[in-house]
Amino acid sequence: MIECLVNGEISNFVETTNRGLNYGDGIFETLSVHSGRPRRWQAHMDRLGAGCERLGMTMPPQAVLLREVQTVSAGLADAVVKIVLTREGQGRGYMPVMDGSCVRIVSAHFYPDNIEELARDGVEARICELRLAIQPALGGIKHLNRLEQVLASAELQRSGAAEGLLLDQEDYVISAIAANIFLVLEDRLLTPRLDRCGIRGVLRSHLLLGFGARCEQRRVTMDMLQEADEVFICNTVRGIVPITAVDRQNYPIGPVTRELQAWLHEGSRKQ
Repeated sequence: MIECLVNGEISNFVETTNRGLNYGDGIFETLSVHSGRPRRWQAHMDRLGAGCERLGMTMPPQAVLLREVQTVSAGLADAVVKIVLTREGQGRGYMPVMDGSCVRIVSAHFYPDNIEELARDGVEARICELRLAIQPALGGIKHLNRLEQVLASAELQRSGAAEGLLLDQEDYVISAIAANIFLVLEDRLLTPRLDRCGIRGVLRSHLLLGFGARCEQRRVTMDMLQEADEVFICNTVRGIVPITAVDRQNYPIGPVTRELQAWLHEGSRKQ
């Protein structure tokens, strides 16, 4: 971490009674910031606002958040900035204060140095043994309780694989550990529905908006994954990363994946 603000003040600490620390009661956003300009800012703010509404939290003004993002990333050509909002409230007990103010934690982190390599060469993945719980009340939002991803990452580390794919309790394909997933079948794009678990990623939404006529959101089975012509994952920081293998099945880095990467790169240049 390079720099951190808590409620606008330079600090690396929160109260021990913080509800995000104690209960995972909050939400977060991870942004790609270049020369002080966060990419897809409004899309991130829209998702943050939707998450606050779902949890009954009052979202801070966007102008305040933007100022703090620019403060922690000042002087950096490229940075990853994380915005964490936790519900205000102290003392023991789960009972929340509804529609109250939030604790703001905004931190800047170094940008990964292997983005171009990942985009060019892709990664091999494996199906994680861990299954995501089905909980429609939390489906799609980027809440702070990420123990499933922590356990899946530990599993991945033990296996030596580069990436893990997550299924839900009914064995439908949901996502990678920290990215959304798309399948290419005969020039069409297929991505899992995220109404019961998983995170609706900002880049996923950007692709659905840009290629809506070619996209379909549905329950994705393992059979569909095995029949796919191409597979890629995506998130705000890494962009579009081809999947070259899942367990023992290989996939080419095909023309549709390269088309979407070129479209995304061109759009980023214009921002």
